Amino acid sequence: MSVAKNETYLYSRFKMSVYELGYFPGPKAGENVNYDYALTDLEGNEVSLTDYKGKWLVIESGSRTCPMYVKNVDKFSELKDKYTDVEWLMVYVREAHPGEKAGQAKTIEEKIAYAKQNKEEYNEKRKIVVDSVDGKWHHEWGLLPNTVYVINPNGQVVYRADWSFAKNVDRVLQNRDKIDKNEHIAIIGAAPWITIPVTLKGGWLALFDILIIFPKVYYEHFKLDIITWWNNRKAQRQSV
Repeated sequence: MSVAKNETYLYSRFKMSVYELGYFPGPKAGENVNYDYALTDLEGNEVSLTDYKGKWLVIESGSRTCPMYVKNVDKFSELKDKYTDVEWLMVYVREAHPGEKAGQAKTIEEKIAYAKQNKEEYNEKRKIVVDSVDGKWHHEWGLLPNTVYVINPNGQVVYRADWSFAKNVDRVLQNRDKIDKNEHIAIIGAAPWITIPVTLKGGWLALFDILIIFPKVYYEHFKLDIITWWNNRKAQRQSV
């Protein structure tokens, strides 16, 4: 990865241009995954995704400054207890809302430290693994801050979404023989009660950035929701 691209990925202040809504790389529902990824656990040990071949696996991305991730923690803990035959991974990616208190990690050690804080502050019960500083896994499995994948023991994605909600994962795990291709989730108004305290983990600058740009954030998400709804409606009509 070039220096310029790395600096863009590790942005110091949040703005809408750091995300491309509607861009969702990675294995789609119905496709097989590439397990060839090495992540890092909180003790600094390498964790290979190949260790999860032959198992049901739910992978969610997030960070301690991401309200969309934090809204899920308790609910995914309940799912972890409910589905004991499923492996659960939380992949710690870049900070969603960096600021003067928590900037983007520049070393793997700093990223692990953030992930440890995340585990303690939010009582995260799932296994946390840390992506590389330059975001290899994040780039290849979706650059949004809070994606989710459900993968069956054959390595096939049965569900993925650009935004993670425990209730949707619960529904998928109750119907494991079905491929769910509804991968765009509308999130307007999803986590208003925690946006301020979670964003403040990054600092006052992080909070300022999200508040000042909120109208544009709302507009861009609403626009994508309408486009997705319209495209789905056209596809349904054509299939009749």
